[in-house]
Amino acid sequence: MPSTNAPASRAQLVARARLTARIARGRAAFVRDARLLPIGLPLAALTAVGVLLAAQARPRPVWRKYSRRARREAAAHAAGLALLAAGGTLGATWLAAQAEWGRHERAYQTRDES
Repeated sequence: MPSTNAPASRAQLVARARLTARIARGRAAFVRDARLLPIGLPLAALTAVGVLLAAQARPRPVWRKYSRRARREAAAHAAGLALLAAGGTLGATWLAAQAEWGRHERAYQTRDES
């Protein structure tokens, strides 16, 4: 009598082997290689560029346009906001990847138990 967990086709067998390999590689590899590098870094770069462009487009009072110190402070402020936005985006991507890994791991464990 065949087991209920036996794959019915070669495609199911390959899918199960892929899932087992992903689980074996671990959380750190999944979060870093599958989520942060291909998804998180481009999103963080786009967010930082968007914040910088928004800071550049903001109108300044006339007396601050010609002050070298005011321009330098505005550039430093914009760069800080861009770094903060990029870090926040990477942090949000990391948290989402951790949650997704938890779902994958729970699904894998419940599949093996049944």
